[in-house]
Amino acid sequence: MVTETILLVDDDKLILQMCKDALEEAGYRTMCLQEGRSLAAAVASTRPSLILLDIMMPGTDGLTLCRQLRSGPDAFRGPIVIFSAKHYETDKRIAREVGANAFLEKPFSSDRLLGTVRDLLARKISIRFWGVRGSIPTASRDAVGYGGNTPCVEVRVSGVEDLFIWDGGTGLRELGRTLRTSGTPVHGFLCFTHFHWDHIQGLPFFEPAYATGNAFTLVGPAQPTAGLIQIVGGQMASVYFPVGLEQFGAHLAFQEIDEGTVMLGGVQFDTLSSLHPGRSLIYRLSHEGKRVIYSTDNELPAGWKAAGGAAAHEVERFIRFFEGADLLIHDSQYTPEELERKRGWGHSAWTDALDLAIAARVKHLILFHHDPDHSDSFLDDIGSAAQRRITELGASIVCEMAREGDLYTI
Repeated sequence: MVTETILLVDDDKLILQMCKDALEEAGYRTMCLQEGRSLAAAVASTRPSLILLDIMMPGTDGLTLCRQLRSGPDAFRGPIVIFSAKHYETDKRIAREVGANAFLEKPFSSDRLLGTVRDLLARKISIRFWGVRGSIPTASRDAVGYGGNTPCVEVRVSGVEDLFIWDGGTGLRELGRTLRTSGTPVHGFLCFTHFHWDHIQGLPFFEPAYATGNAFTLVGPAQPTAGLIQIVGGQMASVYFPVGLEQFGAHLAFQEIDEGTVMLGGVQFDTLSSLHPGRSLIYRLSHEGKRVIYSTDNELPAGWKAAGGAAAHEVERFIRFFEGADLLIHDSQYTPEELERKRGWGHSAWTDALDLAIAARVKHLILFHHDPDHSDSFLDDIGSAAQRRITELGASIVCEMAREGDLYTI
């Protein structure tokens, strides 16, 4: 097994020695620097698995160094930990914003150091579903099994302190109630695919957003008609809702993005435009060779399976983007018969989602964004039909129906 290298940067010799001894005793290789001027060269030559940076050093400080490491075509994609002798919420928040994965306060024990390093290098991603319906919440006794909340998916990356949330449908309320009981400040990124009601209507009921000490960056696709603050705050205007966005107690930041690559909390996200009315994005999270993709509200064009046509060419970009993904969450709101009546509404038939995943050699597919009129028994039937289709095609893909509360770890 290849020994992983940890790069330590701190002007305090005692801290460097303590970290070096603890890490090497645990089986890691280390390299130590007492200043940041040679950091870029050290990263290029040693290719470390993880970097530990002190926040206060002569010359260039750790926050600036972290920002530099995360920028440019040769940006460092591995975990970065920033540590400091002072406990400042502002420093922790800025550390998140410049790309650090974790923050350690001095003095810290060897056990705390090793626990943080091991978590960051564990290479695990966990995904929990809090809302799986599309269009409008469903409050029906026939929808209890799969759940009736609109889209919200919680993502955790091992060792990364930040929480990642895909979409803010009514499932966000349930997630917020769980976070409220944790007793610790909550920091994270709320990533919207787009701003249709079913993807934002949970935000006014997200309790952690009202608590001071919490911090969230709201991320979403840039729109031609309004900025992100106006869009997400608009549904909380007094004519619609009694509490305004300005009454949130948590620290809020706003980040508009387009197609491309962005680092959030030190984790790489790639985005691709989906086929949906308005501006909408697909998110791909990459961590230590693993990839999870969230592709809701994506209507695959008619005739895309016919080789050589315009539709096939259009879908080719999805196949490339999904290629070999460990987990793909994809819109599958309609049956093929329903889709024929609802072309242009921005959603796919489950058969198309499955065939696309097979074409892209996806390992695990979750069918998502269930139609509000589809009962539990109806969705059970779709799940069974999907298994029969996989068998008929001789494919090896795992395919499941999204269900509220389900947790996946890869």
